[in-house]
Amino acid sequence: MLIGIDVGGTHTRIAVAYPSQDSPAGPSRAVAIATTDWRRGQLFSDQANADRLISHIPDYKDQGQDAPLVAGVHGCDSDEQCGLLATWLAAAHSGPVMVVNDSELFGPAMGLPQAINVVAGTGSIVLGRDAGGHLVKVGGHGWLLGDPGSAPGLVREAVKAVAQAADAGQSPGALGLALMSHFGSADPISLVYDFTAAAEITTWGGLCPLVFEAAESGDQLALGVITQAAEDLARDICQLKTKGAVGQDVVLGGGVVRSQPRLGQQIADRLGALAPSLRVTTLRREPIDGALALAGRLTSLQPNVSPNSNREPATPQPPKEANA
Repeated sequence: MLIGIDVGGTHTRIAVAYPSQDSPAGPSRAVAIATTDWRRGQLFSDQANADRLISHIPDYKDQGQDAPLVAGVHGCDSDEQCGLLATWLAAAHSGPVMVVNDSELFGPAMGLPQAINVVAGTGSIVLGRDAGGHLVKVGGHGWLLGDPGSAPGLVREAVKAVAQAADAGQSPGALGLALMSHFGSADPISLVYDFTAAAEITTWGGLCPLVFEAAESGDQLALGVITQAAEDLARDICQLKTKGAVGQDVVLGGGVVRSQPRLGQQIADRLGALAPSLRVTTLRREPIDGALALAGRLTSLQPNVSPNSNREPATPQPPKEANA
């Protein structure tokens, strides 16, 4: 039996597979639950979160207690955080355990265990591993300050573009009119105030389709916002390489990039100019498949060590800040 877990901010998917000599993949079974069904407080608020998470694994008491377990977890953004949660899971589970950031499931899901993983969804971040197996990342600074290519980030930059165009004396185009209509704003100046007053990640992110619809109609502001987001993410990927990230494959995942091919294509185009040796692909399988793929290899790997590393696990320490 293999156990794969994909923990998101709101939902958690747990899959078990039963490989055999005749069928390496084997039949599988998956469940989806709300993350709040097992998490109390923030991720690192309570060690019993690990016990509650394990309690939701299908067939666990019958077959799972010694099975390899891999968890990709939103909020595990450093070696120390991954190590701490792995230690908590290992205290309740007798089989080998590995914990990675949830985006690190993208590459293995696509058969690319050594990859740079890019999230462009509710948030955005670029992650990879260096030659020593250490987690390296760029971005992920949040929807108010950064996260280029994320749903709220794109809308934030769209409103800024509409306001700057108005300052230059331009009349609102398709993008500006769509945003003004949504908020009932009389003009771009009012739009800025209305948009700021509605500063919620779901409110801003929910308007993301308006940016791409305006781009499809040829609106130059919308096209420019998307192009700039792709440029920013491409440069973040290059910066990750300068920080030592290994691998020549880049896997793009997250709700925005998977549902809006224009963004993924522009990222690929820009990377083709900045770093032509990198190969870009968009995630076409579910991240949970990556967790099962890593679990299948875990018996030949050291627990809580990156698949491309031979290093010993670092002694986990409590994170300086708790993450959701």
